[in-house]
Amino acid sequence: MESFIASIQNVSHEIFDRMYQTENTKSIVLATVGAAIVVYMGIVRNMRYKNLNYIINTYPDPQQVLDDAKVAKEIAAITLKKEFPYLGRQGAELAFFKTFTIPSISKLLSATGEFSNACSRRIEDTQLILYEMLDTRGRINKQLEANPNTPQQDIDHQFKREKEATDRLNTIHAKYKISNDDNIYTAALIVLEPINWINRYEWRKLDIREINALYRVWYDVSISMNIENFPSSPEKLVEFTDSYAKENIKYSPSNWKCGENTARLLVTRFLPPFLHGKGYHMALRALPSLLYSEDVAAFKLPYKESKLITWSLNGFLALRAILIRYFMLPRSKFVVRTPFYANAEGKYVPEFFMYKPHIYKDGYNISELGPEKFLKKKEQCPFTDVKKELKL
Repeated sequence: MESFIASIQNVSHEIFDRMYQTENTKSIVLATVGAAIVVYMGIVRNMRYKNLNYIINTYPDPQQVLDDAKVAKEIAAITLKKEFPYLGRQGAELAFFKTFTIPSISKLLSATGEFSNACSRRIEDTQLILYEMLDTRGRINKQLEANPNTPQQDIDHQFKREKEATDRLNTIHAKYKISNDDNIYTAALIVLEPINWINRYEWRKLDIREINALYRVWYDVSISMNIENFPSSPEKLVEFTDSYAKENIKYSPSNWKCGENTARLLVTRFLPPFLHGKGYHMALRALPSLLYSEDVAAFKLPYKESKLITWSLNGFLALRAILIRYFMLPRSKFVVRTPFYANAEGKYVPEFFMYKPHIYKDGYNISELGPEKFLKKKEQCPFTDVKKELKL
């Protein structure tokens, strides 16, 4: 009996020893995994600030960014084409959308007929012309990272493209009577909305040097477009924008005539064709959460802001910011739509497409961008066959 009891005890001790070893092994594994995650998060966080640290250490005086156009272009390229290309682009798209709340702008755009006959062409042309003007430094940096031995003449050609795009935009604008203040307001929104989106939703806020860079780039663009009396500092640009919006954002039927087709087009990026109709109505419900109340009134949108939708959008973007800040390594390449080289036919094929249909899948010539060069068969804006429409 004693030997039997002893054997039972030995077996029990062996079982408990194995259980202890198993639990100890689990603890070691968990501790190792936890330590690895912490180390990885530390590496990510350190690398995430590499670009910002470079900007601060290279250009310690923020005033230098305002004074030197080359410095501003370099910082703007890093900020919008490497650090925050997605939300920076979303902010710029919202900026164009918000210009439709100014009746003098929406009436002019509506009168051209572009939004009813060629809305995707109009938006694609506008973006590509501006990217040809503004992507120069990003294109060059991306090419040099891929091939440091790129011929200097190929690099110099990028600046010629920038000049050609500027001339093309001025030629188009010269055909319309656009007020100087409307031009300033449009440029101001393109500067300020990306800043607002990045500061509200990205994994970090912009440094003063980055804000100064975005302002200085568009200050120079305004000069190249012959815009007069452009505000002389970022602060004065904000003051002008607030004052102009307060006086000029008003309801007009032409506002939503421009906004509707644009909103429908944006839906094509996120949803398959069979969901475009429902997606558009869902977008209308979410739109007030992205606009100010005066913008909603100027469009006379059918829905008011939903706190649930606003909370959901903010929550999603906040979660995105956390994941990027602590778990995603920084982007290693510049994100630009305009390619460095033309194709065999001498046309530039966009690096990626954002809307459907793909207008320039075979490439484009800068001299042909804009409303004067329509397709032989006029393109119809997507979703014109949707039967169930909201009465706005």
